[in-house]
Amino acid sequence: MIDAKINNMATTTPVPTNAATPTVVTGNGVQKQEPDVVNRSATPVKKNQMQKQPKEIHYVNPFVHKLIWDDPIDKVKTAFLTVFLLPFRVILILVCLVIAWTLATIGLYGLTREELRTKPLSGWRRELRHITAIVMRALFLFGSFNLIRMKGERASPKDAPVICVAPHTAFYDSLCVVLFGPSAVVAKYETASLPFFGKLIDYAQPIYVCREDPNSRQTTIKEIIERANSKEDWPQILIFPEGTCTNRTSLIQFKPGAFYPGVPIQPVLVRYPNKVDTVTWTWEGPDALQLLWRTLTQFHTYCEIEFLPVYHPNEEEKKDPKLYARNVRNLMARELGIPISDYTFDDCKMMTFVKNIGMPYPSFSADIEKLRKELGMNKFNIEQQLVAEGPRLTDENSFLTIEEFSKRLNVPVNSESTKKLFRIFVKPDRGMDVIDFREYLLLSLFLITLYSPKMNYVRALFQLHGDRGKVSRQAFFNTLKYLVKISPQEADAIFVTADSENLGEISFDQFSKVLDKYPAIQKKLQKNNDPNNLRLN
Repeated sequence: MIDAKINNMATTTPVPTNAATPTVVTGNGVQKQEPDVVNRSATPVKKNQMQKQPKEIHYVNPFVHKLIWDDPIDKVKTAFLTVFLLPFRVILILVCLVIAWTLATIGLYGLTREELRTKPLSGWRRELRHITAIVMRALFLFGSFNLIRMKGERASPKDAPVICVAPHTAFYDSLCVVLFGPSAVVAKYETASLPFFGKLIDYAQPIYVCREDPNSRQTTIKEIIERANSKEDWPQILIFPEGTCTNRTSLIQFKPGAFYPGVPIQPVLVRYPNKVDTVTWTWEGPDALQLLWRTLTQFHTYCEIEFLPVYHPNEEEKKDPKLYARNVRNLMARELGIPISDYTFDDCKMMTFVKNIGMPYPSFSADIEKLRKELGMNKFNIEQQLVAEGPRLTDENSFLTIEEFSKRLNVPVNSESTKKLFRIFVKPDRGMDVIDFREYLLLSLFLITLYSPKMNYVRALFQLHGDRGKVSRQAFFNTLKYLVKISPQEADAIFVTADSENLGEISFDQFSKVLDKYPAIQKKLQKNNDPNNLRLN
């Protein structure tokens, strides 16, 4: 969606896939042949060619997916199968889920959470876990995943303690966990409390992480290192290194957690080559219920799982987990035939935050930040100077062409980054050659004051919405509504208190002086404007 909204640029051409040899992969993505197959090699590939990275893209948002449904025949088929097939599938899935949950409950009986975390299951508990995985495979079978193609060979836990799966598309990717043993996953801590599924996840002996808690991340990394290097019979650790679901148009940055142990990793590729994509679950797009309905009303959902040769890190990669992660990502992108992207899970978090607080252009917030950095604007933050020292922004001076836009921001008008940034704010109803500069400033000031106390953004909005830093009653409400949950009536009460001379406008200093009379609002505004807080306080 984002590339269609911003421009009509040609899509990035993926770097051609290099042929894989049937053995192992060494550091930097260089494939290494074992002695018994050296003579079978065709033309050797130069090391610098193998290290060539797929191109980075910035204008295809991997967190946006549009499910197009315009085929009348498909609509009729879906309606028919909703009536005559869906009920039976749902019943069979529920039966499998209850059986699997019962087996997991029996297998976990008498075990403490500490024992689950520190000792691998053995004996009858381990055998029962394999039976549970078979039941869960039947669940996917009844859910239309009856045509699964496996390519390559899965390495043993001894040869590859960690399995790295990408791209991460949806909750359907849990099929890999079922098929691989089950494997121990790195899961969000809150999944342990999910009805039915919580027990099943616990039974796989996962490594739990709280993604918003920095201390929890360090604990998780430590536990990954301990398990990956343990001599005990732990199941393989399965990790989705992207950390969130994407639309598979590119591989976003890998989180380095899986790569800290410095042990060999087996990269695994997952593809869903279906005519209609009913599996992709992203930040913006069909919700989980819609995807479940559309998937359960397909005769077949195809899935391909490809095991790449085990990747053996070199000494440099062992010392630098981020380098190790980048090189594995480059290899997987080449094999998939797709580009890499500089988007991260944190970008998804920020877009969610912007959407939750009701600001415009939430799906473009990460792009605005990246384009500002490309143009070097993050070094000087000229936007703050413009609202602090420039004239009051009105309808007469806020609608700008790209030439005026680039002149105000002191950026090159012919730069592709300038053009992309400008086109984000273009609206057809007011013409394709002008934007409202105030909309750009609203988002850019938000990004500039990110991770600092909210009062910094309030000060900037007083300057943006006001005249010489003084705002009217309505502008005051518009200033606060993105930062705290506040009604117009509550904002009016604060405004009246601050406007002691009844002038109909107040300054930031006047507001600050009366804020201690409203301790609840004051406490919220003293907190940082942080995307880790995914909801308004």
